[in-house]
Amino acid sequence: MTTARFDRVTEPQRECLRLVLTRHNSKEIAQTLGVSPVTVDKRIGRAVGTLGVATRFEAARLLAQHESGTYQPLVYQPPDIVPPVESDKVAGSEALPPGSDSDAADAAWLPLRRRGDRYNTLTIWQRLLWIFTIPAALAVAVGMLGFGLSVAGKILQLIGAVVS
Repeated sequence: MTTARFDRVTEPQRECLRLVLTRHNSKEIAQTLGVSPVTVDKRIGRAVGTLGVATRFEAARLLAQHESGTYQPLVYQPPDIVPPVESDKVAGSEALPPGSDSDAADAAWLPLRRRGDRYNTLTIWQRLLWIFTIPAALAVAVGMLGFGLSVAGKILQLIGAVVS
């Protein structure tokens, strides 16, 4: 690509493309530069048109190559994700010594994702157990609620009969 195209890209457009390269979206770029997101989108759109590429990321990559001579892709880590602390991870029940009584052993059977893990680590048999246990427990709870309400109704009828 000729340098004439890069010479037509203005400095505000270059600033936006540099931030696109670090995986910022239009709102984040707008906050950083103190302009509106619409202005950011217009700057990026004009730069994309000037460079003759299809996407903003391609334009940002080409600008980076032009400015530094080489392009090294960045590893994107969202700012809101904090790496887990080693002490936050709950060990599975197989990692516990035999006979140890710990909350980790109890947590290994819960149908929830453990802190620090991306997904829950239940086996297929544990999942099937929970699939059948939850509806059964729900049925028992609803039955107990119905029985309790019927007893309360009979008690109220008895009190009503005694009072009148």
